[in-house]
Amino acid sequence: MNAVLYFIVNQVVTDISALSRRVAAMKKILIALLGTVVLMTSTSAVYAASGGTMLFHLKTGLKHDDAQICVAYNAIWAALEEGLEVKVLVDADAINTFKIGWRGKDHIEDYKIPENLRQALAEQFSSPINKVPKTYGQFLDLLHDKGAQFYINSAFLVVAKIENQLGTVENISAKFFKPVSLKDMIRMRTDADYYMVY
Repeated sequence: MNAVLYFIVNQVVTDISALSRRVAAMKKILIALLGTVVLMTSTSAVYAASGGTMLFHLKTGLKHDDAQICVAYNAIWAALEEGLEVKVLVDADAINTFKIGWRGKDHIEDYKIPENLRQALAEQFSSPINKVPKTYGQFLDLLHDKGAQFYINSAFLVVAKIENQLGTVENISAKFFKPVSLKDMIRMRTDADYYMVY
């Protein structure tokens, strides 16, 4: 009988010891999981507080692919809503989109935003529909008013014979576009936390 009792007690002690090891292992896993959650939460908080800089590089002109530049405007608005500092570099063929034509306007200024897109933007950005632009000219102004900073490749303006000298935007519709040098463009790219090309 003592042997049976000894066996039962020994088995209980062994089971308690195994259970104790499992509890200890679970505690370690729980602590690691909790630490990960805390780290992710604090990283999110830092990200939300600091924002960061996002550079949008517009290279495709409206005449070659109207979807590129139109989608870029939507993404720029989204980045602004997320609290990012937004810089937009207009470059290459996209420059022609903003060139003042013989009517005294550029190619995109009066380009209508489809009504279903306006509805989608209103919904996504919790904006009344009457605050959503009706044309891409109005959209450009809205993005600028919300804080997007616009830059344009000054060298390409001269090469494309849109401007006669570096540093001017006399023949560009958006007078808030700031002409930048090639070195400035490289600094903008290397300083950006995030980068998108259209």
